[in-house]
Amino acid sequence: MKPEELEELARRVVAAYLESVESGGGVSGGEASSPPGGPEGADGGRSAAGPAPGRSGARGKPLSRYIDHTLLRPTATAAEIDKLCREAREYGFAAVCVNPVWVERCAGELAGSDVAVATVVGFPLGASTSRVKALEAEDAIERGATELDMVAALGKIKEADWAAVEADVRAVVEAAAGRAAVKVILETAALEPMEIVRAAMLCREAGAQYVKTSTGFHPAGGATAEAVALLRLAVGPTVGVKASGGVRTCEDALRMIAAGATRIGTSSGVEIAASCGHVVPQFDPVVHWPGHLPPEPTADR
Repeated sequence: MKPEELEELARRVVAAYLESVESGGGVSGGEASSPPGGPEGADGGRSAAGPAPGRSGARGKPLSRYIDHTLLRPTATAAEIDKLCREAREYGFAAVCVNPVWVERCAGELAGSDVAVATVVGFPLGASTSRVKALEAEDAIERGATELDMVAALGKIKEADWAAVEADVRAVVEAAAGRAAVKVILETAALEPMEIVRAAMLCREAGAQYVKTSTGFHPAGGATAEAVALLRLAVGPTVGVKASGGVRTCEDALRMIAAGATRIGTSSGVEIAASCGHVVPQFDPVVHWPGHLPPEPTADR
C-alpha cells in the first residue's frame, strides 16, 4: 500500500470512528454497534472469513475461551507457572501468556490440551532490533510457543517512520513462517488515534494475525473499549484484536468484546471465569487465518 493511500484510509477510519462516537453509538455499553470493516477497499482486497465483529458468529464459545491467562511478572516462579497452566486447563482458557524462559515448561504442562502457549517478543519496550525480535520468535517456536505477542517499534510509530514499523512486524511474521500466530502490541494508550490506525493497518499489511492494545507495563495505561473499537475499524473483520492491560472483571471483558476484541489478556482470568466464564457473549467475532483455527470449547463452564 502506498504511503498516501495509507494516510487517506487512516483518516477515513478515524473519521468513521469519531462519527460513530458523536452519533451516540458508543463502545462502552452492553450493546455495541457493529464496527464496519473499514472504508471500501480498506481490507486490501481480502474477503472476510466470517461475520463482521459485533455481529453474531459461531455460538457456544464461553467467555473463558477469549482469555489469554497471563503471568509476565519478572519474579514469577516455576510453581506459579505450573499453577497458571493447571488453571488454564481447568477453565479452558485460549492460551497462557508467559515470558520466554517459561515456554518449554508450559508446552510440557499443556501437552495434549486445547490451551495454546503464548510468549512475548521485544517485551516490554519494543526497542530491540528487528533481527533480535526475529531470533526471539524462532527460539520461542522451537521451545513450543504457538503464539507470539511482539511489541511494535513504538519510537518509529511516534516519528511516523512507517516503513520501519512495517518491516519490524514483517520480520517476526516471516520468522514465525505460519508456525505461530503473531500479535502486535501497539501500546495504544501512548498513541494518538491516527497513529493507532496507521500502525494497525500496517500490521495487517505485514501479515500479523492480531493487533493488541497494551503490554500492561506502560505508564500511559492499558486497554480501553475506545481503543479496541478503533483497532477493529482499522483492521476489519479478518484480523484479531486483543485487549490487555487493566482488564480485571467480567464487565471489563464483555465491554472489550462488545467493542470488537477477540482475545482478552489478563492476569485475572480465574476471577473472570469463576464469575461469568459460562457466559456466551452476544458479540462473538469469527476470525480465521490460514493454518490456524482456535480450538473450539468442549463444554460451557
